[in-house]
Amino acid sequence: MDLTVRIGGYAVQVHEPDNHPRLTWPLRPFNGFLSSWTPSPDIRIDVTVASPLPELPPGTLLFDSAHGCWKLFESDDGLLFESLDPKLFQPRVRARISDDYRTVRAWMLPGLEDGQVGWSPMQLFNPLIEVCLLSRLSRDGGLLLHAAGLVLDKQGYVFTGASGTGKSTVAELFANQDAVVLSDERVILRRHGTAFFLHGTPWVGSGHYAENSSAPIAALFSISHGQEQHSLTPLASSKAATLILQQAFLPHWDRAGLEATLEFLASLTVRIPCHGLSFLNQRDVVDFVRDHSPTLTPASR
Repeated sequence: MDLTVRIGGYAVQVHEPDNHPRLTWPLRPFNGFLSSWTPSPDIRIDVTVASPLPELPPGTLLFDSAHGCWKLFESDDGLLFESLDPKLFQPRVRARISDDYRTVRAWMLPGLEDGQVGWSPMQLFNPLIEVCLLSRLSRDGGLLLHAAGLVLDKQGYVFTGASGTGKSTVAELFANQDAVVLSDERVILRRHGTAFFLHGTPWVGSGHYAENSSAPIAALFSISHGQEQHSLTPLASSKAATLILQQAFLPHWDRAGLEATLEFLASLTVRIPCHGLSFLNQRDVVDFVRDHSPTLTPASR
């Protein structure tokens, strides 16, 4: 049984040859990202539903997330991965990952739902497929960013900031005026040739926006709540890169990916106008952004 999703332009294909029932799938945010089978996916995962999980040879620890929620090891045979059941804190998925993150051999425990034994694709997406996708994206010159992303007048706008700064609020204000919100939680930024593009993802925020679409990036904003009126502050490239890094999902386990991310950010913040946006929860912020868009120009470094 195969399933394929396309996220940020990457085709991710999961092959489960024994045709066990798929549990809790497709989950709503992911159904818009389902794609047809392709002979050459960017990431391919061959999965075996098995109990017990096979023992994998020990390796050198590269990364430990959230006190063992998942771990990544380096071995003579490539990368080894293990994630735990969040309730039982016992291994739930083990995998071998190629050094380029393109091919994965995974084993996962069976699950039970309404008396039916099967497997849950979401236990692969979170976090195994996320790890592979993030690593590929970073190496290719791209970024997974904690941000709201939307398309207005065929142009992409990115609004990034820490939790509570208003990403979902901005998304709703723009959606109410016919903008297409790609996500109010995580977006993918990629370079295609000389242009930079914004892509939606299936990882949603409180507004539950998830659109499998993309648009060229017109501007990027670091947002905060305003006091009396909307205001814009140009950001130098170095300042913008620092603020973006604080909200980026980074492949801390992959040196090549981190170096490529820094190069990508330097280029992005020089080419794309970056501003601080302090805004009020008022619908006219849409007109404020639209009216200022023609005058937005990249700031100096």
